[in-house]
Amino acid sequence: MGAPVTHSLSPLLMNSWIKAAGIEAAYLPFPARDNLSINALRALGQTGLIGLNVTLPFKTLAAKSADIRSSGVQATGAANLILFKNDKVEAHNTDIEGVLYAFSQAGQSLENKSVLVLGAGGVARAVCAAVRQGKASRLIITNRTRARADELALMFEADAFDWYDRQSLVNDVDVIINATNLGLDGQSSPEIDWTNCKKETVVFDTVYTPSRRPFTDSAKTSGITVIDGLSMLIGQARPSFEALFGTPVPDLVDAQALLRKELGQ
Repeated sequence: MGAPVTHSLSPLLMNSWIKAAGIEAAYLPFPARDNLSINALRALGQTGLIGLNVTLPFKTLAAKSADIRSSGVQATGAANLILFKNDKVEAHNTDIEGVLYAFSQAGQSLENKSVLVLGAGGVARAVCAAVRQGKASRLIITNRTRARADELALMFEADAFDWYDRQSLVNDVDVIINATNLGLDGQSSPEIDWTNCKKETVVFDTVYTPSRRPFTDSAKTSGITVIDGLSMLIGQARPSFEALFGTPVPDLVDAQALLRKELGQ
């Protein structure tokens, strides 16, 4: 469920796993209005749905709607998975696992690294939690709305800066993470000049569609190591699948190949 949600590759991935596992189930996209209420979200549990993955802009709303919150939700105030069980709503945050999975799959580590996070929404909260779990030496947050960066910095014992400071910040950090929605349209970008970045800088983009985005394209052109959001998508989807359907993810599906083919890569 999201707004927008038509870009999501989650239905393709989840339904491929469902088919391979031989489960009688379906995973469908649900577009929702931006003004969705907590009561409306909770009412979906009366429709027969066993749960929902939640994307922008509903992750904090999903956390607030829950009767039971996982440790990840308590740490971030955001949820990307809700389960409807026994007239209760459970909230989980598997995005944290998704971020750590993406770095692991790329052979990269967050340990003892200085990390700059661009953004302060629901995804950024999971990113910050993962950065802390990954034992980064320093966490820096910048956001187009400074107050939200300050709020997140307080939650995660990080440093907050104004959005216009981002260019000077990227030159001194080891890891740069785009946790904004800039790039979803294939045209917008946090607008970073990579010229003076460290050669060993790692860039991670939580956005994965469309396949061509100025943020990651320009980083690659500058010779910077880039991790795209597909690995995070897969990493967060695996525990979501197991929680929703009560069975392990089947190994018969090559998730990366499936998704990259869909994106024409």
